[in-house]
Amino acid sequence: MAKQAAREPWEILKEAGHQVFPQETLGQINSNQNSNPEQAAIENSKLLEERDKIRSQRLIEALTAELRDKTKGDLIKDLQEKIAGGKDVYLDNYPGLTVEEKDSLKKQVEAVEIQKAQKAAQTSSLIEPAVKKGRRLFNFGKKAQLQRQQTQTERPLPPSG
Repeated sequence: MAKQAAREPWEILKEAGHQVFPQETLGQINSNQNSNPEQAAIENSKLLEERDKIRSQRLIEALTAELRDKTKGDLIKDLQEKIAGGKDVYLDNYPGLTVEEKDSLKKQVEAVEIQKAQKAAQTSSLIEPAVKKGRRLFNFGKKAQLQRQQTQTERPLPPSG
């Protein structure tokens, strides 16, 4: 087999053509080669146009799917921001969301509600009154006050009467 392949390398390629291309297209190509070269060129151009149409349709489908995914992602991101901001979001108004996405958003809503409840509990606990500060700021004149107290003399009281 290897010796035969070495002697006739093009035979392998002829057989590989049947595996790569469907029989119909090979039959058309072979019939085109046997017939008029002008017809072969016309049919080749038709085949190329069909391939281009199929390729462009697939590309358009891929781009529309990507656009759909992008808008859906933006919608989910927007909903998550609204939920985190504390706004009420009704998920039933968004039919484009899958069940898993709705479940994850519902869990996020529940988490935000729990956080709100915890904050409310913290603020409703006893509030201690603020301590009133003294009138004197920074203890100005403390040295002079000590001197006055030390040098202060007792004054005799006037006789009552």
